[in-house]
Amino acid sequence: MARGRQTDDELVHERPAWMIPLLVFAGVLTFSVIFLYYYFGPTPAELLGRDARASSASVSIEYLIAGQRFVIPENYTRYPVQRGGGRMSVVDMHALLPDLQPYAPELQESFADNSIRSDVVYFSLSQRDAALSSARRLKDVYSKYLESVQPEEGPDGLQLFRFRDNTGYANQDLLVGKDAEDRIALLICDRRTALIESPNCYRSVLLGQNLELNYRFKRHHLDRWREIDRKVTALVDRFAAIEPVEGLQGSVAD
Repeated sequence: MARGRQTDDELVHERPAWMIPLLVFAGVLTFSVIFLYYYFGPTPAELLGRDARASSASVSIEYLIAGQRFVIPENYTRYPVQRGGGRMSVVDMHALLPDLQPYAPELQESFADNSIRSDVVYFSLSQRDAALSSARRLKDVYSKYLESVQPEEGPDGLQLFRFRDNTGYANQDLLVGKDAEDRIALLICDRRTALIESPNCYRSVLLGQNLELNYRFKRHHLDRWREIDRKVTALVDRFAAIEPVEGLQGSVAD
């Protein structure tokens, strides 16, 4: 029996005195790392370059969007993942009214502004395989959801139609006019409500069979829509490139 007890005692090992403090320290360190990463670390979108992040670099990047070449300065682009250039289905951009100035560090406050009077214009070029012309969208889509086919007078020569509140366009208005190219201009504008404190206006323009320009600005600037429309389309025209441009970031070959 004594030998048995001795054998049992031999199986009991005394833990080193430093073991428990070490485990506590490791636990605290792990918790601290998780806490700091959760609150201050990059999000998955940031790690993948899909989180909006302005750039002040002026290097030109070449893109191929819906078969059309564009050369766009980096300081107009919004997402790091799109700055590699090449073939893209969409490129998102931003600029500042009144002259569509690109991002610069000294303009950070203005670009971050989302107030009712914000001067930021967001615009994109994208490939749309089943895009509808403005005339088709007005006739086949929007006309079904209007309160009345009789328009009200809107700002700067626009006709204003109100969408019914029991539709997917609740709290929005449709404004119809003609742009500088005599194309039908359809603007969807948010109404200001308790939930929408800083309403936007949106326009989509079909530039080619599968190429679409989309832009939005604050409804506060609606009485200047012709000026904004003209400047956005002129800027995009300036980005258009007929032939491949050698030596540019993201250059693509046919």
